[in-house]
Amino acid sequence: MLTRRRGVRSQISSWLALAILVSGCAVAGSGRQAAPRSPGSVLVQRMSFSPLELAIPRVGREVERRVLPNGLVLYLATDRSLPVFKAYALFRAGSLYEEPSKPGVAQFTASQLRAGGTDVMSFGALNEELEVLGISIEAGVSPETIFVSMSALAKHADRALELFADILRRPAFDTTPLETYRGRVVEDLRRVAENPSRLMMQEFSRVMYTVAHPSGRPLASAQAGAIRREDLLAHFRRFLRPDNMYLAVVGDFSVDELGAKVQDRLGDWSGGAPLDLPTPPAVAPRFEQGVYLVPRDLTQSNVILGHFGIRRSNPDRYAIQIMDMILGGGGFSSRIMERVRTEEGLAYSVSSSFPTTTRDIGLFRVTVQTKNENVPRAVRTILDEMTRMRDSLVTPTELTGAKEAIINSFVFRFTSRFSVVTQLLALEFDEYPPDYLDTLLDRYRAVTREDVQRVARQYLRPDDTTVLVVGGTAQIESSLTAFGPVSRLPVPAAE
Repeated sequence: MLTRRRGVRSQISSWLALAILVSGCAVAGSGRQAAPRSPGSVLVQRMSFSPLELAIPRVGREVERRVLPNGLVLYLATDRSLPVFKAYALFRAGSLYEEPSKPGVAQFTASQLRAGGTDVMSFGALNEELEVLGISIEAGVSPETIFVSMSALAKHADRALELFADILRRPAFDTTPLETYRGRVVEDLRRVAENPSRLMMQEFSRVMYTVAHPSGRPLASAQAGAIRREDLLAHFRRFLRPDNMYLAVVGDFSVDELGAKVQDRLGDWSGGAPLDLPTPPAVAPRFEQGVYLVPRDLTQSNVILGHFGIRRSNPDRYAIQIMDMILGGGGFSSRIMERVRTEEGLAYSVSSSFPTTTRDIGLFRVTVQTKNENVPRAVRTILDEMTRMRDSLVTPTELTGAKEAIINSFVFRFTSRFSVVTQLLALEFDEYPPDYLDTLLDRYRAVTREDVQRVARQYLRPDDTTVLVVGGTAQIESSLTAFGPVSRLPVPAAE
């Protein structure tokens, strides 16, 4: 659990949330006059708090780490605040590990772990018992992981862990819920073409990553229709095994009691043959100007522009995050929002995102919705703000506001013992050092105005930006050539 060391009152959280929301980072930029602030905003700006000091939980102190003989990495912690029992498991088994000939199999496997029943209990009986006992077991997928979470009352801990273990060890992948899920996926894919914002994000990833990488190969209906129960079993057997498992368990029990429960249900689980994790495909970044159009009969266009960014191992990630907060990630007080919305009146919402936590190289993106005829002007304004970030130092007020917004948000990351333990587990999973959280806030505090300009010059590429537009583009196509060669993409049909 997170604590404040200097006796700050408990009411600080509500004031802090208000300060983050209203202040964010400053609007004023180099050579630009700041917009007038409301009385409430002025009041918030006058507030002062002692520096946030975090008592970071540590493995070996509040949290115990064990490795079972079968290779399972186990994080344990006691939580006496509520009579609950929770577990969270991670496997390296996401879409990055799929066979190229089996796209979507990780997604389907994750969905059917819970939905498809087990070898000892039908999916109907499993659903009924979970509902009667108030036990929640859910599974999900990301490019890197398949994850499974469980929550139950402490009095049902033994049965909850038994069901959790059965789902992880003996999933049945019954074909009835599998076909139901397949139908939902196919219908969802059909609707992508009807959703301009979602279509924009999908096609931008396709253009940037290309078919050479899983992120550039969105699942198609025909591919979803080709996935069989045997494919799910093969993916499960290869990746969901104890020597590829990271498990956090928290509850109203002693650590030794928790460890004994896990040992009883998962300690005799064997992965069989040695673990064979394939090397995920690497991203091949390229930087070039280009404009891609997806013509749609719309009065407003969805626009995304960006380029390749960084991976989470990049030491500049802290300065980049602060830079992005000032540029477009800081909400109403960010530079791009101020220019595009407040000054130019081109859009209701516009924002940037520069991911700093991806395993491989992610994508820097700016998204905006605007009238078709305003697209060239909006793109030019955004590129100008990227250039201005590179060419001049941010103001001291901007830097301070961005740092505070990022640093102060950390109080909300440690609101429960379970969130603490799962974050520590994720640190090991993502191969961060054990003391990463101890020094994290100091890394943000150490960022200077010069650092922000340095990373802007190195990682922002306004002259090598890819633009993608979904909307009525016929009248503006010639104007968009100012941003690079223009290509038309086929309009995905609703299958």
